[in-house]
Amino acid sequence: MDSSQPSVFGQRRVESRKTLFSVLCLLVALVPFVSYWVYHVLHRTMPAGLADADTVRWLDEMGRIARKGSVLLHDFGLELGIEPIKLLLNTAFSYLFNPLFYQRVDYRDMIVSQDLYSGVPVSTYTPLALVPNLGCYPTIVYFHGGGWTWLSVGVYDGPLKHFAKATQFKIVAVEYRKAPQYPFPAAYDDCLAVTKYVISNARDLHVCNDMVIIAGDGAGGNLAAAVANEMSSLIRMQILINPALQMMNFATPSYQDFGNDSLLPGITSSEKEISNWIRYGDINPDLAPLLSNNTHISLHHYNFLSSYIDSHKRLPVDLNVTQTHTIHNTERNENLPSQLDELVLDSRFCPMFTSDVRNLAHTYIITSQYDVLRDEGIMYANRLKESGVKVNLAHYWHGFHGFFLFAGGGWIELSESKKAMDDLVKYLHTNILRSPAVAA
Repeated sequence: MDSSQPSVFGQRRVESRKTLFSVLCLLVALVPFVSYWVYHVLHRTMPAGLADADTVRWLDEMGRIARKGSVLLHDFGLELGIEPIKLLLNTAFSYLFNPLFYQRVDYRDMIVSQDLYSGVPVSTYTPLALVPNLGCYPTIVYFHGGGWTWLSVGVYDGPLKHFAKATQFKIVAVEYRKAPQYPFPAAYDDCLAVTKYVISNARDLHVCNDMVIIAGDGAGGNLAAAVANEMSSLIRMQILINPALQMMNFATPSYQDFGNDSLLPGITSSEKEISNWIRYGDINPDLAPLLSNNTHISLHHYNFLSSYIDSHKRLPVDLNVTQTHTIHNTERNENLPSQLDELVLDSRFCPMFTSDVRNLAHTYIITSQYDVLRDEGIMYANRLKESGVKVNLAHYWHGFHGFFLFAGGGWIELSESKKAMDDLVKYLHTNILRSPAVAA
């Protein structure tokens, strides 16, 4: 062997050192940029009095990054609703909502199982201990959020386990079909089918047939309200958490207060909500500017429904959530597609505009101060109360859209979220378990 020639191992050592040096140079070069980014996020203005602001600012930053990523994807001709992007986002949110790999949460007192109810996948969270003197389980049929497009029951696993443990109620979480692959009314049909199945098979499922509750957050709150409209005489209660209830007006006070240029655009924005409605309704994305300008509904139908989103009439003055009022745009294009009117008039799509709400079930609505959807939840509660429905509105001044998911069950827990969970659990135990109907 020629000793003058470098050995193979020697060459590899030299190459490894070069690679390591290149990586170190790259890291050193990135330090100023990362430092500036962290400094910028830490010194960004946050809403005054927001609880857990240091955590929320990073949740907002994640949303801002995703928002910029969606613009980049759009430039490359890709859509956020395609399956690979859904998988990526669902994985990210699963890490966000659930315990970290080294954390151990004791759920030995609960059975978690997967099944098909009327052909729809569900996950059930069943506490081993029955509520004393009942012999069956008060049951919550839960519809998760995610803009009708993203997330899943699996992503919500930690929060759902915590919810079941806190209430000691059985939870049936519905894995409904998602847009844009399955637009409206697919998600609604799945949620309705599962609710009917639970009620029809209550005895076999050990469900208290007089204690079936429908619940959901965000887009799931929309589905819960829509299903509750159909099943009002057969359910005990509906729980709407930060619900998306209407697509007619994107200039309610909360949309104005927390629109695209708000303090928390990564968490809540009009642009995000409009995109969600477009995917769910299978609406041409080119019509987005019409929705943004509130010129997408015929003036005849808008005037007919406008009282339901009139802040002067529907936002209680004593609540004092805003100083602004709903803007009503009367300009219209002569060639508006009839599809948009049809969707807004369909109470399965926009439960806000259900024609008769007098016989709806007992309702619990959670709203957050920092949420573009804030006002429609408050307005809906006002209308139900005015119509004689038993309503409890729980407004959280330091809450934001999606805050309820950080009440427990994951590695991030927020004080306002835990308060909202505690308030809801106390309300359920007082009004469901200890009501005269149960005592009888």
